Amino acid sequence: MSDTPANNDAATDEATGDEHKPLVEIDLIIDFICPWSYIGKRRLEATLDMLGEGFRVNYYPFLMAADIPAGGIPRKEWLAKTYGTPQQIEKALEPIKVAGLQDGIEFNFDAIEVMPNTLNAHRAMYWAREAGKAAEMAERLFQLFFIEGEDIGDEDVLAQALAQVGVMDAFRAQKMLESDLDTEEVWNEIMEVRQLGVKKLPAIIIARKYAILGAEDPVTIAKTLQAVQAELALEAEEAEKKAAEEREKNTN
Repeated sequence: MSDTPANNDAATDEATGDEHKPLVEIDLIIDFICPWSYIGKRRLEATLDMLGEGFRVNYYPFLMAADIPAGGIPRKEWLAKTYGTPQQIEKALEPIKVAGLQDGIEFNFDAIEVMPNTLNAHRAMYWAREAGKAAEMAERLFQLFFIEGEDIGDEDVLAQALAQVGVMDAFRAQKMLESDLDTEEVWNEIMEVRQLGVKKLPAIIIARKYAILGAEDPVTIAKTLQAVQAELALEAEEAEKKAAEEREKNTN
């Protein structure tokens, strides 16, 4: 994770102008085949809607199933390997469905036929970030997979998504996806996230100091964000006080 966040737009991109409310950087680490990542994204958005300005979300990639080959594998095969019998699968998916409905997501698990490798989806997201379309692209990729049952490892699907969100035209997107453009950069971000020790999605890293792991409820997220914002405001106030004292000392 670089020290300079990518240009994302899932929340306010500018500080409020209120010196007591400094801009808080939020790094949201997700994978587009992780249902809890989708739920966590929605919950973070609900939180930021409550809190208003003063926050900026930066999206970062994670491979939930890095062993999936480039062409993907049948979803049923992956579910059986991960959860076991049909009864065990249903038991695992039911609480996700319930949680999704609470956040306005109607998961359509039966429509999903392919469990994709998401490296190319994260490449598409990388370009969306550069274009200032991160929030829209993330939402579109989640919708394509969990609602429409599309294979988001497929280059045609991703090219159309980039065009639909307004990142670039589908022809250009197709050519970029067929190349290795920015593959190394995305892999570097994935490795940086792994080095942070992230093992549970979604992961919300706040001000590069604090972490919320898993899809916490908006109230819990809000309390944490407000506490961090207050801490940063105090640090800024103390720094300004010391700077003023130093200026005064130098003028005497």
